[in-house]
Amino acid sequence: MAQRFRRYTLRFPVAYVKLGQEKVCPTGTGWTQDLGERGACLKLPCALHLGWRLGLVIFAEPEVIEAEAVVVWVRAGGQRNYYDHGVEFVHLSPDYYGSLLKILPQGRSVKPRMAQRFPIALPVSCRMGRTDAALLEGRTANVSRSGAMIFLPQRILPRTRVELTLYAHEPDRIRGRVRWVAASSDESGMFRHGIEFLRGYLAPQRFLNLFPSTGTDQAPGAGHPRHVASSGGPLIASSVPDRGKPPRLD
Repeated sequence: MAQRFRRYTLRFPVAYVKLGQEKVCPTGTGWTQDLGERGACLKLPCALHLGWRLGLVIFAEPEVIEAEAVVVWVRAGGQRNYYDHGVEFVHLSPDYYGSLLKILPQGRSVKPRMAQRFPIALPVSCRMGRTDAALLEGRTANVSRSGAMIFLPQRILPRTRVELTLYAHEPDRIRGRVRWVAASSDESGMFRHGIEFLRGYLAPQRFLNLFPSTGTDQAPGAGHPRHVASSGGPLIASSVPDRGKPPRLD
């Protein structure tokens, strides 16, 4: 689902209850990752179901905001036993809406994400702008027409220009810039990086070439099977791609 509202990085405690006909409705607590006028990203200790309608209480001292929301997406949150949830507000009274507008300017504004991300897991190599820079081997976690999230064995500072090679049907070289990097590695020692493509959106056919024809197939010229990640997370590449064929340069 594309996010088309401006979000603000704000971290507040939140409590939720599932709204429904159950005698005992699931409840829990967590915190907000970001907030906007139309919804929020919540980090919760368990994965909720898509479509669940929730009653939320956001403790944004000195304001308290109550809202009804529906779960529109769920993904692993990058921390053990936590999950990110995208929720869309479906009912917010004028008073609580006013409270929300008061707290949003406290956060750092994040531009709305217009390009849909897809959980495509591909081998990737990354080199920083200098020609003598070391080549880092990793994998993608998700890709959109305007950028990608990738895992690399070491951190690259934000705003660094990089050259990526994605090993799909054919190697595809794309220039980008690091937008953000995780402060700590995952259990396999890899660091998450958000990459913005420098030359705008990939052409539709070029982007579609990153998808497998069938669930798993052999990429011509890449010497490496490619995958779409399952809901359990990205699949890790098991062999080093063959770079005998010159990659396409964006």
